[in-house]
Amino acid sequence: MSRKFCPGLVIGSLLLLAAAGLSGCGNRTESTYFYYRPSFTAGGDIIFVKGLQTVDKDVLGSQTGTRYTENLATMTAAGASETALLDVTATSAYGLTCAPVGSYVAYSTELSGGLYGNVIIQNISTSTHTGLDRVELKFVPGIVAFDWSSDAKKIVYCTATEVHTVNLDGTGDTTVAGGLTGASFVSWKFGTRIAYVHTVGGETILSLTDGATTTNLAAAASVDLPQISSVNANIVYGIAGGSYCSVDTGAGTPATTEVMASFHGAVPRIGMAAAASKVVYSKVGEQSGIYTLDLTAKTESQIK
Repeated sequence: MSRKFCPGLVIGSLLLLAAAGLSGCGNRTESTYFYYRPSFTAGGDIIFVKGLQTVDKDVLGSQTGTRYTENLATMTAAGASETALLDVTATSAYGLTCAPVGSYVAYSTELSGGLYGNVIIQNISTSTHTGLDRVELKFVPGIVAFDWSSDAKKIVYCTATEVHTVNLDGTGDTTVAGGLTGASFVSWKFGTRIAYVHTVGGETILSLTDGATTTNLAAAASVDLPQISSVNANIVYGIAGGSYCSVDTGAGTPATTEVMASFHGAVPRIGMAAAASKVVYSKVGEQSGIYTLDLTAKTESQIK
């Protein structure tokens, strides 16, 4: 029977013991995971960016090396069964938003000064597929926000002054709302109307348009970071006065209804299909973490 000894290790010799540790025995690696920018897929899973920071330390605890990687990944709505999809270490992936049908995600690899310089359309199916695999749309000098159309055949985007739609191949760029001031967010995915946020008379309001008719909500009835419900396209969810709220834009005089007070979600994304009653988000001021809000039970859960 043989035993493996760490080179230079001699019992009773502190000098040789230290030398052995520095030569490799006792070195360790520490790993820290980060989770952010979550969004729901059409099938009810969550897509997100997963960061891994690896730090190498010697026997004395001094750092000898560090590495950081990022992957685009998916997991169930409960936070289980992680699946790595794509290494995005070199570019990261900003503004993740999935098509309402099919297996596509849109994201940007170019974010500077609050503007996205491109939008990547990526097939995230883990099965064999045909058709579109990856397309890049370029925007100069950049756009403020983007999302999918309800038929998943277009991207809707906004600059500070206009809202546009464009085909996935970059053709057919069409202005659907112009002459805006301070447009800051746009979303669609469900129904016939596009929701966007802009400033009128010094107040931030929510507007909805189908390209022909536009409805401007009063500031008191508006929400920021709007998401149109997949169950009822007249219901828009978003943040108002520090709370997560809903507003029914279908009839009568719209007014916000509080879902959760003291809400700190960053770009909350509403679920589709099986996850239609949930919202997923990371939190403002937190370096890492993924949370879901159940719109029916009005309860929040941390899943990563």
